[in-house]
Formats: sequence, C-alpha cells, structure tokens
Amino acid sequence: MVKQITDKLGRPIRDLRLSVTDRCNFRCDYCMPKEIFGDDFVFLPKDELLTFSEMERIARVYTRLGVKKIRITGGEPLMRRDLYKLIAALNEIDGVEDIGLTT
Repeated sequence: MVKQITDKLGRPIRDLRLSVTDRCNFRCDYCMPKEIFGDDFVFLPKDELLTFSEMERIARVYTRLGVKKIRITGGEPLMRRDLYKLIAALNEIDGVEDIGLTT
C-alpha cells in the first residue's frame, strides 16, 4: 500500500497544480507584474516545457499518493496547443475526482 502524501503539518495533499505554459497573451498586473515580467523577460523555450505525457505521468504518481483534484494553470493554459488531449488523458486516471482550469 502506498502512503498518502501530506504537508508539513500532516494534512493530506489532495490537489495538484499543473502549469502547462509560462506564456500569456495578456500582461495583467496580477499574474505578470512589470517589475518581474519586463520587456526583456525570457520565457522558457518550448522544448523545455513538460510534455503532456510527462504531465500525465506526474498526475498518475500523485493520484496514487492521494491527490483527487488537478488544476491546470499557466500562464494562460489555453495557449497550449491541443490542451484538450491532456484534459482527456487526466480524466481517464483512476482516482481523479475533479479537473479545474484557471485562465
């Protein structure tokens, strides 16, 4: 039996946040303050982003450790091509009860 993952206070961790991209088509002050994300900010090269199969593997590992909810974030996650394929794959994982998308 796999031990459930907990935080420093012993509480079970039930949520996993997957950031599918660091890019965004807006420059809102909340997510991308100019002090950090100025005109010279360099985003990750696309080949350094996790692939969808890598994200699915991570999700499978964490659901075995007790995660029930997966939140997909970014940047702007809808900028990631074929995002629906990742969502469909995550939806097939046993133990996932909720998938959210923060845009």
